Amino acid sequence: MRVVGIIAEYNPFHKGHQFQLEEAKRVTNADFCIVIMSGHYVQRGEPAILDKWTRAEMALNNGADLVIELPVHFSTASAEFFSFASVCLLEQLGLVDALCFGSEAGSIPLLEAVARVLVEEPEDYKVLLKSFMKQGYSYVTSRAMALLNYLDGIDDNESIENTNALRRLIKSPNNILGIEYIKAIIKLNSKIQPYTIKRMGAHYHDDSINKSLPSATAIRKAIFNQQSLKDIEASVPKTAYDLLLNTLQQRKAPVYLDDYSPILQYKLLMLPSSSLEHYVDINEGIQNRFKQLAKKYYNISEIVRFANTKRYPHSKIRRALLHILLDIKKDSFNHYIKHGYAQYIRVLGFKKTSSALLKALKETARLPIISNVKDAFIQLENLQKNMLLDEIKATECYNLILRQKYDLNMKNDYNQPMIIV
Repeated sequence: MRVVGIIAEYNPFHKGHQFQLEEAKRVTNADFCIVIMSGHYVQRGEPAILDKWTRAEMALNNGADLVIELPVHFSTASAEFFSFASVCLLEQLGLVDALCFGSEAGSIPLLEAVARVLVEEPEDYKVLLKSFMKQGYSYVTSRAMALLNYLDGIDDNESIENTNALRRLIKSPNNILGIEYIKAIIKLNSKIQPYTIKRMGAHYHDDSINKSLPSATAIRKAIFNQQSLKDIEASVPKTAYDLLLNTLQQRKAPVYLDDYSPILQYKLLMLPSSSLEHYVDINEGIQNRFKQLAKKYYNISEIVRFANTKRYPHSKIRRALLHILLDIKKDSFNHYIKHGYAQYIRVLGFKKTSSALLKALKETARLPIISNVKDAFIQLENLQKNMLLDEIKATECYNLILRQKYDLNMKNDYNQPMIIV
């Protein structure tokens, strides 16, 4: 049995994702594909546009054999923690042979060259990094600039054939994640082999729906602007499109970050700065800026827009605000990291024809497997229970928005069964 892993959000699922699933099995010669998928909240610091079970079903209908949830603490984290937690979870499954991801570069040697610089941290690179940090740039921006300058100074390095290509690749979103995946594999000394598929169609941030393979960003924008779903039908596999159409018609979606504005505004106004500073991604007094903006602006999008600084880009601000919303604090986040990141394996769904994979997982898994939340607490230790309780609260917060917005009661983590297709 050969198994390939994919790390994804499917927000929402489209034909580019379907292509990746098919290609992942082909290029790795895998019998099965396991997807580590973000739950109700995603890495860009926003709620997923569709609930996690609908997105899992979309994936299972289009090439995935098993979908496992990435805990909310890491699905909403920076690229480094998101990637490391995901790869670590694949490693804990005990049966994954390969990791396949999309990238703009389409080259493992190029991505690995950068990853090794970041893992080994040569002295010249560290000096450059500190220099840019002192100039007030964010860590992510400083790291990119330090890499560019460091790679410019490399001469006659056989492992790096094209420095210009490397400079281009570290600016692209999927390349950045790919580098982080390879870093994680190196740090974990994992036997998982990385593979990459060159990204097809529109760029990650391209919001135009008039492309042969538009991005998830473009599809979300079309839904937000209430365009006719016929505009995106050609971009989404038939089974996924039917699910999307049905979910929207039943008013079970979409969900957007601004829907949470009343909750966030209440927390920002009521909690003192000394309490806000305990949340993940809150530092350097940014909470004071948030509190000031909350008195002036109502929508989260407005707070994000006006809180933006050189050190705090939009993505980091959204994640920081989301961590306040979901009560994700530094002490618990760091405690989970110290104890191996994900504390359990939460199965969102699987294919009937892939039951052999689930059976094998029960033999190889190094963490408790959760298929039924009601029964899970019996087998979990305290730290594992705490992580699961945080996930349950995150789902309840998502469902609260659905009740307020659509007068709809959705199933929660206790009463929603696994998706089986």
